[in-house]
Amino acid sequence: MKRAIRTFILSLVVLCSFSAANKLYSTDFTFTLTPAVNIPLQEDIPYGFTGIFQSDLNLFGFMTLGLEANYSIFKPNGFVKPMQLFGGGVDLGLYFYPLSRLYTGIGGSFGANSGVINIREDGGVYNTYNPFGLYYRGFAELGFRFSPQFILTVNGGYLAYVKTDFSNFNNGIYAGVGIKMNKSTGSKRQSKAVTVTLDQYDDINPSFSRIYRDNECGIITLTNHESAEIRNVHVYFDGEKYTNSIIECTFIKKLNRYKKEQIPLYIDFSDAIMTFTEDGLIPGSIIIEYELLGQKRHIEHSVSLKVRNRNAFMWSDPAALSTFISSETPEIQNFAKSIAGVARNQLATGMNRNFQFAAAMFVALRCAAINYSEDTLTPFVEYHNSDEVDSILYPLQTMECLGGDFDDLGILLMSLLESQGISCSYMAVDNDFIVFVDLAMKAGSVGNHFANEASVYVDYDADKVYLALSMANFEKGFTTSRLEGAAAVTRALEDEEGYYEFISVEDAWTVYKPVAFNVSAKNIPKPSSALVSRQLEIAVKNYIITDLNPIVTRVEKTGDPNKLGVALVRAMRYSEAKNAFARSNSVSAYNNIANIYVIEQNYEAAMAQYHKVLEMDPENKVALKGLESLATKLGN
Repeated sequence: MKRAIRTFILSLVVLCSFSAANKLYSTDFTFTLTPAVNIPLQEDIPYGFTGIFQSDLNLFGFMTLGLEANYSIFKPNGFVKPMQLFGGGVDLGLYFYPLSRLYTGIGGSFGANSGVINIREDGGVYNTYNPFGLYYRGFAELGFRFSPQFILTVNGGYLAYVKTDFSNFNNGIYAGVGIKMNKSTGSKRQSKAVTVTLDQYDDINPSFSRIYRDNECGIITLTNHESAEIRNVHVYFDGEKYTNSIIECTFIKKLNRYKKEQIPLYIDFSDAIMTFTEDGLIPGSIIIEYELLGQKRHIEHSVSLKVRNRNAFMWSDPAALSTFISSETPEIQNFAKSIAGVARNQLATGMNRNFQFAAAMFVALRCAAINYSEDTLTPFVEYHNSDEVDSILYPLQTMECLGGDFDDLGILLMSLLESQGISCSYMAVDNDFIVFVDLAMKAGSVGNHFANEASVYVDYDADKVYLALSMANFEKGFTTSRLEGAAAVTRALEDEEGYYEFISVEDAWTVYKPVAFNVSAKNIPKPSSALVSRQLEIAVKNYIITDLNPIVTRVEKTGDPNKLGVALVRAMRYSEAKNAFARSNSVSAYNNIANIYVIEQNYEAAMAQYHKVLEMDPENKVALKGLESLATKLGN
């Protein structure tokens, strides 16, 4: 008996502790009244009636803990008056809502009992006994929720009154109809049934505007203050003119009452965000759509997002600089196409194509009077190694300003080359910004195009060769820029204390999508095609002098006329190349001679040469194709 009392008191203490902790937010109580029919399992006791009252504290959205009282009345066979049993104790239950209006629960209870038993003694006198014992109960419930406060249930289970030695005194099964009433206390009334807090990871960078659609930029915390759990919750962000579309941030199947859920914030920004020339705020709305007991509801919360100016950039991840490298801006594409046309008109056969296009874009910028202009407020040399917010120009801005810092010039050059399908990479070193142009060349063929391998950057692991252009030497011309760029890369790779990251633009774009800066441009320079052509010719001649002529000298020593002829063609020394191929006296050599005549636009000599090849080899595909091409050129 004492043990039962101690258990009862301990349960009360636990219940009070849970209630006190829960008061920090809100306390939900459930009051349940269940009248039932009781069918005892003893043969001498017929069915009776039971009433159960529970007062429970709701915990964690799926558990109840509380106190209960019960009363049972039976009339055993041979008794003139009924037997009454009273119980009181603690109960523990679990409940679930499989559907919004369907309630299910299971649980049990334990406590002490007493009774009123009238027994007829000899002489016809009734004596009243009040035995003391224990009781326990197990139950299951199924109910319909008419509202968050009212549930009607059917209830059944097993109820046993036992003596202190746990021998059965009266036990049986019962079934009845229950009424549940839910009551909340201690909670502040919220202005909205679902509240929102927004935490930004960092200020929004307009240059990353295309990233935030797929990469979260903050955390939204939803708290359910509705009168019950909410289901099928959809959360959206609307930035009005600053967003292209209202995209869904997340979907929550169910959110219990008073529970919080943290969800990522995704935003589909529009080009309007590029109008932020200063740091500021974007007004927006977090839209929440959900169902409460099957009824759809809609709530909007106004929020503000902190936004940096459109040129802001932090060097914590240099790969993010790729967002400024835009090959989609119409003005950039038009400029690049016009320069590419100049380059194609004087493309040297056998000479690396990407090398010539890189030279053309480089000299075109200089012909457009675009020069290095130090950013005095956020100089590249200081800021690319700091945690401070840098200011980067978009390609169109650099063209309008006719200049920029090292990184600004590099971004513009890479944008032009990428627009023509030439892959670029970049590296920020201590006092320079290096642009790497992919020459689409195998590492093993470097010696056929460059006299000194150190004048380019060779990635043997990837089997690629890059032209390294120094933006710190932009004003000294293309030749100096490429030679000094290669030297700067060599120094960086030999620097054991420094860390210099080689970043592929196209790889970086997979994460940091480029932004098309389309603000109306009024002062885009248009360099003279004739001037660009002359400067490109100078750049190519310098390349021939520094690299291709020394290669010709080296190949001459091998005595191989075919290799010499190929080297002379790359160096644009066509007459010497024809003489070298002639010494070979082979079909392939004669075809090469015919090809040189085509380069020189001596089409009659080329046709004669191809016919000479066909006399030796009537099925020669190169000669046949050459004649077909000439026929098209000559309109035959």
